[in-house]
Amino acid sequence: NQSIVCTQINNMNMKQRIATFLLLSAAMANGDDSTIISYKNCDANSLPAENTSISTLNNGQFYKMCPGSHKHSNNDTFATLGQPKCGDGSNFAFYLTRPEQPQQEEQPQKVLIELSGGGACWDKGTCALQSFFLKMPPLDFVLGMSCSDVGKIAEVSEGWDILCARTVGETDFTEYNTIVIPYCTQDVHLGDAAEVLYDGTTVQHVGGHNTYRTLQWVFDNFEDPSHIVLTGCSAGATPLPVFYHMVKEHYKARGRNVKVNIISDSPVYLTPRNFLENHFQFWNHETVMKSIGFDYDTHKEDVQYASAVLDYVLDGSDDTDGIGLVSHNDDAISLMYYIAMGGDDDTKTSVETQWWAEMNNSWSQTMNEHTNFDVFIINGSGHCSSGLYFANQQPDFEKWVSNIVSSTSLIPVQQETVVMNTSVTMTAATDPTSATTEAYESRPVESPVSPMNNTFPSSESETDTPSTAIFKASAGHTLIATFLCLQLCLLLG
Repeated sequence: NQSIVCTQINNMNMKQRIATFLLLSAAMANGDDSTIISYKNCDANSLPAENTSISTLNNGQFYKMCPGSHKHSNNDTFATLGQPKCGDGSNFAFYLTRPEQPQQEEQPQKVLIELSGGGACWDKGTCALQSFFLKMPPLDFVLGMSCSDVGKIAEVSEGWDILCARTVGETDFTEYNTIVIPYCTQDVHLGDAAEVLYDGTTVQHVGGHNTYRTLQWVFDNFEDPSHIVLTGCSAGATPLPVFYHMVKEHYKARGRNVKVNIISDSPVYLTPRNFLENHFQFWNHETVMKSIGFDYDTHKEDVQYASAVLDYVLDGSDDTDGIGLVSHNDDAISLMYYIAMGGDDDTKTSVETQWWAEMNNSWSQTMNEHTNFDVFIINGSGHCSSGLYFANQQPDFEKWVSNIVSSTSLIPVQQETVVMNTSVTMTAATDPTSATTEAYESRPVESPVSPMNNTFPSSESETDTPSTAIFKASAGHTLIATFLCLQLCLLLG
């Protein structure tokens, strides 16, 4: 099993470990043709992913696809990243729809992949508070519907959107095959840690299995796409550079020059030392990170871990692939996780100033080093939602993002006007709530609930333990998600 494999690897010398991980990477790159696939852990309303070709599916209709469990045929052990499931052990599936208008055979294939968000957990307390997000989100209401149908519901519901019903600049996402990867493992979609025991509570941190198997279906069904756009919110935005590298290298290895773009909306970017040293290992990102060639052993306890990953991916990216990041300069959800992970250890400055300064410095340096990376800062309080909902309310965002996701490469990502509008430079006051730019100040975005600054708890709460106080806002989002689902059910009659 996985734990035996990890123990064997840890007992090897360096040359043996490198050789082993090269073999694992090769197996991941070439697929697992020698495995036996089981669909016993699939919902009755889902289709077996590996046995379902996109050519057999109707246009303009959402389907639920279940990737099977993969076991080696010769020894009955699970294949690498071969156990897709949710954090509570329940069934996982992804959703997809073809464009509503049938595409001609000679038309290039276009793909939009959106990774859902929903927090993270790393011990018994945080996973108990996030238990709602350790199971599949209630998205089955979209089954049989088209993107335009779902888009109409989004319009009357407010607070979320769906990109496959929209046109952004010159990019018409209604022409794209859309894959939605739900999030139910609390490990930012990258985990390879089955059966993690937190003081009597078992959690399956296998997000890497879920996303990897979904991407394998994409690779099998889109052999020569012209354009792939990766996007996600919060925990769904955090791993996008990793999956960019995985997607890009897959097609490069097959002689395909595929344009791949990223829109990362409100990633939880910072990794405080306390979290890295005491909790990060429980997710076991090692398998996925080493499969893309990242020096995980060197950086796994580095507080600049996220920057190191981004730099590694950008160093190997195509200069014409736009990679964009969106963030509020006052984000209570990101700040909440920063504190929960132990980021408030500098008593010389306020935690808000410390949080913003660390991100600001990192992103500014990355922009200076990579011309295909750009940042759009929303001056105000908020986080993200599906379909770039809050970002799309901002002046000039469409102009900025249309250049990031353009399927052509006519202009550089960092245009002079856009750079001015999205500069990460702070004001002299170094106050994240007043940060702005010389050329542009966007209006604050209203959250679908009360402003996050009002719901974010004080770390000095007398009635709550620190972990409970920190996660009150997350629990509030659980309630909001439930309310939205009820609202959608009522709308659908």
